[in-house]
Amino acid sequence: MFDLTAFGDTFASHSWLWIPIFCAATISLLLWSGRIRQPAIVNFFAIGLILPCINLSMIATGALVAADQLTLDLMALMPF
Repeated sequence: MFDLTAFGDTFASHSWLWIPIFCAATISLLLWSGRIRQPAIVNFFAIGLILPCINLSMIATGALVAADQLTLDLMALMPF
C-alpha cells in the first residue's frame, strides 16, 4: 500500500511543487466566483491553465516519490 504522507513530505522538501497547485487553486477560485461571463475565457482557464497545472504537479510529485521508492528497492537488490 502506498503511504500518502509521502506526498506531504515531498511537497515540503521541494518548494517548487506547490506553485502549480497554488495557481490552479487561485484560478479555480476566480472561476468559481462567477465574475467571468464569457464561455471561451472560462474554457481557456479551465482547460488551458488549471488542468496542466494539476498534471504538472501530480506527475512531478509522483515521479519524485517513485524515485525515492525505486532507489530503496534497487538498494535492496545489491549484494553488498
